[in-house]
Amino acid sequence: MSGSDGGSGPVDDDAGPDEDTDDDDLGAGDAPPEFDPADVAGSDVEPVGAMIAVAFTGAVIGLVGAGVALFVSDLGLALIGVGVAVALSSPLAYVRLRRRYGG
Repeated sequence: MSGSDGGSGPVDDDAGPDEDTDDDDLGAGDAPPEFDPADVAGSDVEPVGAMIAVAFTGAVIGLVGAGVALFVSDLGLALIGVGVAVALSSPLAYVRLRRRYGG
């Protein structure tokens, strides 16, 4: 019976945990070379991806503000306001970009 060992998790049928039999010079924990973060230039990021990153950043700022508001209300409310402004500016910029350049 392969795939289970009585409820403690999946069974590894290999001889060792890091056994590499396909001769591609990659270890078990190595990422494939096409996913190397050093190969990503700023020009490779599409505008939509950048806007999504900005929206998530705004959401994180807002959530941090909500946590801080439990202890320091004025600072927390300010961070919530900044987070909402940043998070909402991203979709507005996307709509403006689509109207200007079509799509």
